[in-house]
Amino acid sequence: MRQVLYRALALLRRPFVIAVMLILVAGGVALCFVPLFGVPGYELGEALALAVGVLGGGVGVAAAFQERRLIQGRDPRPARALRIDGALSASAVALFTALLLLVVALVPPFVTALFRAIFTTQCNPLAHIGFFPLLTLPSALIASATGVLIGFSVRTWWMALLSWVLVLLASVVVTAWPIYFGPQVFAFNHFGGYFPGPLYDEALFLTPAVYAFRLQTVLIAAAAWLFTAFCLDMKEGRVRRPHFRPASAFLLAAVVAAVVGIEQQGPVLGLRTTNAWLAGKLGGLRTSEHFRIHYYRGKDKESLDRLERDLEFRFDQLRAFLGDAPKEPIDVYVYRSAAEKKQLVGAGGTQFAKPWQRALHINDAPFPHPVMKHELLHVMAAPFGSGPFHITARGAVLAQMAIVEGMAVAGDNHVDDLTLHQWAAAMRRRKLAPNVRDLFQPSGFYGAAANRAYTIAGSFLRFLADTRGTDKLRKLYFSGDFTAAYGKSLDELATEWERFIDAVPLDARAEAAAWRRFRRPSLFSRPCAREVATLEQAAGEFLASDPDEALALYQRCSRLQPDEPAFVLGEARALTRLDRMPEAEEVLAHLASKLSDQPSVATDVEMARGDIAWRAGKEDRARKHYEEILAHDPEPAQDRAARVKLAALGRPVLDAPIRAWFEEGADDVKLYLLREAVDRAPDDPYLHYLIGRRLTQSGAPRLALEHLQAALAHPLPESIHNEALRLQIEAEYLAGDCDRVREIVNVLPDFGAAFALWAREWVDRCDFEDRVYKGPLVPEGPFR
Repeated sequence: MRQVLYRALALLRRPFVIAVMLILVAGGVALCFVPLFGVPGYELGEALALAVGVLGGGVGVAAAFQERRLIQGRDPRPARALRIDGALSASAVALFTALLLLVVALVPPFVTALFRAIFTTQCNPLAHIGFFPLLTLPSALIASATGVLIGFSVRTWWMALLSWVLVLLASVVVTAWPIYFGPQVFAFNHFGGYFPGPLYDEALFLTPAVYAFRLQTVLIAAAAWLFTAFCLDMKEGRVRRPHFRPASAFLLAAVVAAVVGIEQQGPVLGLRTTNAWLAGKLGGLRTSEHFRIHYYRGKDKESLDRLERDLEFRFDQLRAFLGDAPKEPIDVYVYRSAAEKKQLVGAGGTQFAKPWQRALHINDAPFPHPVMKHELLHVMAAPFGSGPFHITARGAVLAQMAIVEGMAVAGDNHVDDLTLHQWAAAMRRRKLAPNVRDLFQPSGFYGAAANRAYTIAGSFLRFLADTRGTDKLRKLYFSGDFTAAYGKSLDELATEWERFIDAVPLDARAEAAAWRRFRRPSLFSRPCAREVATLEQAAGEFLASDPDEALALYQRCSRLQPDEPAFVLGEARALTRLDRMPEAEEVLAHLASKLSDQPSVATDVEMARGDIAWRAGKEDRARKHYEEILAHDPEPAQDRAARVKLAALGRPVLDAPIRAWFEEGADDVKLYLLREAVDRAPDDPYLHYLIGRRLTQSGAPRLALEHLQAALAHPLPESIHNEALRLQIEAEYLAGDCDRVREIVNVLPDFGAAFALWAREWVDRCDFEDRVYKGPLVPEGPFR
């Protein structure tokens, strides 16, 4: 160890080594003051792994050059450093000399982040601390070992630099190959560390795949050291030819065998994925005119038939929007769950597309799929993109994400309670919208909260498509240049869009809905963001099985992000499950006192307080809370829930089944209770509405229609009447009665732009299926 220390101290006199150390130390410490990097977790660990992996090879080369001088007996030699005779020991000393310096350089950033987390934030410094050593130390080790091998192999710094650059480029190719040619979105690099996948999957965990990869990194570093020892000429201090060194040869063979074994099991261990392996893992394949659908085993035939028709319908819509479409088949990978997709390709809740492969990856979801059209547009816009990724990119590879994602949102033009433009307008009224000019700058898109950036960029590009046609939009997608595509600057176009958006009529309900949907800031702006995301996910999982643990986790989230009311609502849910009603009411009352300017969340709090009172048998108090919700002009879903609950209060026939409806439990039991109540109150529209809703969602449209029609035959509050009508249109389509769909839609009153667009799309589906499939899909079975 002393010999390693003497050599390390001597290297600290070399200008290059000093520069590397200063970059690592100063750069690492500076990063600790950047949001998200201020704790010793993934972001800081990955940044330093990348830095030490790129720069550390030079320290390894310097250590090998120094060791060669000692072997040859040439000056300058380190003071008190002795020549080591054995090749294995000499190469090991050089390796550990470089490694010691790199590890020392990692200590100040680690300590700074640790103490900063302890003394200036409420973040748990240990929450993701495992990422730091697992990312940085193996990268430092392999950089040192590779640098030592290069240093013993060449004579000059220029040759060493060239060799090191070639090694790094080779590692980039090995890392990029399965991402570009395969389905995965995660990346492992022995020098650069680990990229877990989309930024939008906020909760991070150390998985077995990370441990397996870092073990492989250590083994490759060991192989580089043993190869150096096996070939090191102890007279010249150079790697020349293999020498008769049985111990080194045996160890090298064993280590190489282990590396090869891990590599062969790469897909199984989660280190890489190929399209063929993924298709085999999912198991199912369905082909249609424009698609190859790879689906998981066990997906039922009717849902697969509907998915195929949904894809073909969306293809037809997007071809009309874009003016053209790819000629080759599009691969669609459908996963059973977010967990399965995360394990196989690296993205859980995030759906994604690879336009250059003509492929998209989605989690299974009820028909019609809520996000598939967005991802499909990425693929269908590929012929109009540029560079190797077939998207809008600067310099062929730097994606202009505001245009790429904005194009997908514009083409999707998704409608729920509001239209795309209404959401954008509501955000601007609530001062939540990012400046559209900033979004289209290189770093502006990721600086904003994702849902805000997507919506504003999408509304802007949809406005351009509607007012100037998609030909110019395709030109923009190819070039990324607004002036070249439109003859006007981004600023001029943005000003036009702002005038248009600010004239969109809105009510207070829409603004409240926008605040609810878009209130969370960017990941980079939230304190302890990774820790909170992990805690929130765990709390949701524990809520049913261990409410005590869920309560503790929600309370921790509230302390870290006190401005986020969702965590306080989570606390109340956990307390309710523990039958600690007075405490839950106290927590909610305190929260309610702070939400006077946040009506959408205030109604959530009133709903929770009303539910607690109802459960405790205090019907008058429950009624007061539910009526308070209605006084705030709530969103449709809140309005419906409050009115259904009010209808049940004081009516024994409705009380138990409707309360059970809103609590967790098996759907078949809820349906049984509702059906039993209908026998006693056959004309109650609320019971029929709830049964019809559940049957529609359960894939029994014909049964659902009986109850929905019974509900609509009676006077209902506007929000429930509109929802029952919406469900009726959907159920008629699912039952295969497109004539009835057209009949209902053609006589609809004016329920607003969003409802009209939504209803019109069902007619468009019917027209498409009549044209392509000679009629809608008629479900089979006695309950369909």
